[in-house]
Amino acid sequence: MTEPDHQHARNESGLRIGTFAGAPVLVEPTFLLLAAYVVGSSFLRSGAGALGEALIFVGVLFAAVLIHEFGHAAMAAALKVPSKRIVLTFFGGYVQFARPPKEGWHEIAVSAAGPGANLACWALVASLLPLLGDSLAPDANAVGALNALSTFGFISLLLGLFNLLPGFPLDGGHILRAALTYIMSRRNARVVTALTGLVIAAGLIAFALWAQLWWTLFIAGLLGLTAWAELRAARATRQGDDADEMSNA
Repeated sequence: MTEPDHQHARNESGLRIGTFAGAPVLVEPTFLLLAAYVVGSSFLRSGAGALGEALIFVGVLFAAVLIHEFGHAAMAAALKVPSKRIVLTFFGGYVQFARPPKEGWHEIAVSAAGPGANLACWALVASLLPLLGDSLAPDANAVGALNALSTFGFISLLLGLFNLLPGFPLDGGHILRAALTYIMSRRNARVVTALTGLVIAAGLIAFALWAQLWWTLFIAGLLGLTAWAELRAARATRQGDDADEMSNA
């Protein structure tokens, strides 16, 4: 996901774990809430025996989200768009740029690079698993490593496909919005992708309630609120105003 410099501006906060593409990589405290939720839910559901698997899940989720954001930042750097910071949060993560991409296809490329990085990881894991399964000795450590790798591949696939859904604020919404600006005003493109974002959020909320997936319900609610805010902002913009700004994605 991406976030503009002139919107949602925040002070640098969180645990700094490194630098990528010239930008600090930060982990906000809210990401620890996500980790606590995953571990706590596993403990309540299956007891202490499930803590190891829960911690592995948190680790591979962290890696998949980080790779996703690195994909955005790497593509932006290739297109001479500097990144200010890369942040992991309870919601997932985002890259904050010093300025928005200059061209519509730049926005498409930067937005697609995150899911693309995840899907590339999934393809790599899918290719390696059969080879590793045949070559590694069938002991507990090897089985555990293969299970962790398989989980990483599965999460990468889900993260990549989910973010390609064509609704704001997902990466697919940014891709659709940038593509639509070639045939309509940016204001109208924002309205269309905000509406598709609301439809996607409503579908996710219905599914989460049916399946009793409370974290998914929370994320879907945030998606819906963000899409609604974007819809209101787009409608308040003057017709024909083609401001070249990237909103939260």
